[in-house]
Amino acid sequence: MKMNPQSDGFWTHFWATITALFSAAGLTTEQWIYVFCAIFGALLSFNSYRNNKLALKERQSEDEKRTEILRSYLAGRKNNADIEPAGVANEVNEVINKVET
Repeated sequence: MKMNPQSDGFWTHFWATITALFSAAGLTTEQWIYVFCAIFGALLSFNSYRNNKLALKERQSEDEKRTEILRSYLAGRKNNADIEPAGVANEVNEVINKVET
């Protein structure tokens, strides 16, 4: 007669296998937790680096587009010398607002 008359479940065998593998590798459970946390931290760090690099590249691309639009707008204007700088600044501000929307 068995001590525990209930049938052995999947989880009992699963955890027994996991602990046997960890023991065979020579590391304690605490050390395996450190290993998994280190791997997880490295993945998070790399993902953050990659996403930041992509965001900076996209931002630079948008700035270059905006600069090119303003350059072409100002090059196409006539009588640039006759207009006061404050008026040009207002017109540029209006163009930027139109481009952003």
